[in-house]
Amino acid sequence: MNQQTPSIAMFDLLLGMVVVWFVLIKLLFNRLEAAHPQKYEAMGRPSLVLRNNIATGWATLKFLVAREHRLLNDNYLSKLSDAMLVYFLIYLLLFFGLFSLFIGQPAA
Repeated sequence: MNQQTPSIAMFDLLLGMVVVWFVLIKLLFNRLEAAHPQKYEAMGRPSLVLRNNIATGWATLKFLVAREHRLLNDNYLSKLSDAMLVYFLIYLLLFFGLFSLFIGQPAA
């Protein structure tokens, strides 16, 4: 096993996690649009492609981090949002772990 194998494996894991994140985001947006249209509108009607911009991205991140789902009294949305927040934090830890692996490797 060479020195780059852990880096490659972690990169592959992070890439797979991005795909799962898009699925989770789509579930979140669908739930907000269907069950909580006022909140969805207040967030700028976020979507994966059409209205994907910095403002809707920050609104979505704020919704997750500030745990705004609690005010909506929606059990499914709360479980999804809490799981997404944990998932996001795990992703960040792995991302910075991969970054530190690259920094620690000698130049080729």
